Amino acid sequence: MAIPLLLAGFSGIASIASFIMKHPFVSKMMIFGVFTALLTLAFTYLKNLVAPYIVGNSLMSLAAYFGVLDGISIYITILVAGFGVKQVLAFVRS
Repeated sequence: MAIPLLLAGFSGIASIASFIMKHPFVSKMMIFGVFTALLTLAFTYLKNLVAPYIVGNSLMSLAAYFGVLDGISIYITILVAGFGVKQVLAFVRS
């Protein structure tokens, strides 16, 4: 007796899920999550690729002492944040 109710409940949940998946805003949110994850992986990979060269260079210790590396870090952070906001707005607009 409870089996038909259980099947009807699962059928209702499946139809709601399929309706939500077809909604353009929900699909954009899912694509945006994958896009953000790929960007994070790319930046982590590049950072790990470049880090040994920065640590091994003696000139970089002088640059770190004078704050050049902090300035470059802030500059890159501003560029990435600005690019990210621009891409999010363009993605939502489309």
